[in-house]
Amino acid sequence: MISASKLKSVDFYRKIPRDLTEASLSGAGLSIIAAFCMMFLFGMELNNYLTVSTSTSVIVDQSTDGDFLRMDFNISFPALSCEFASVDVKDVLGTNRLNITKTVRKFSIDSSLRSTGAEFHSGPVANAVRHDDEVEEESVEGSFPLTEQNFDKYVHQFPLTIINFYVPWCSWCQRLKPSWERAAKIMRERYDPEMDGRILVTKVDCTREGDLCRRKHIQGYPSIRIFRKGTDL
Repeated sequence: MISASKLKSVDFYRKIPRDLTEASLSGAGLSIIAAFCMMFLFGMELNNYLTVSTSTSVIVDQSTDGDFLRMDFNISFPALSCEFASVDVKDVLGTNRLNITKTVRKFSIDSSLRSTGAEFHSGPVANAVRHDDEVEEESVEGSFPLTEQNFDKYVHQFPLTIINFYVPWCSWCQRLKPSWERAAKIMRERYDPEMDGRILVTKVDCTREGDLCRRKHIQGYPSIRIFRKGTDL
């Protein structure tokens, strides 16, 4: 039989005798100081954990056009025409990028912010018309004819109505007619009166609508009047 004293001799975790663990004032002071240090360090770590820090850095952007950040926005301008709406970009380094509209979709809207037509595609107007252009081909009827019966209806319906008061026998009216009809056709294709509803280019034959021309005080031909919401004042 192995005695108990021999078993105790292989104890790796021997205890200090009780008489060697006697408390002292110096030990108490060191314990208090250590406790305060631990509490201070814990408070500093907790404060650092709860503190929000903001850092600013400048990085040179070497990305290509396809790597730019995509931004989605929806802005309505009821009184601004689509062809004048553009987007410019300026970064923090002062680099300007003007008219970034390749991926911007634009639609015409009314005063109630409802879409009034198909998507607007910007670009130069083909076959721009000048008043002194000589047109050899037969002109296409592009302007809308107004009469005594429908005059007030249309000039009040459209915010902008452009009217050519003419007579067929006038040489100046004949010279104006090809360019006028071509311009009216372009405006009708670009601003569809049924879908867009902003502008209408028309004409009035004063030999047929004499009373209407006299009521509008037409004294020379051709006379071009611009009516805004029913009035040309």
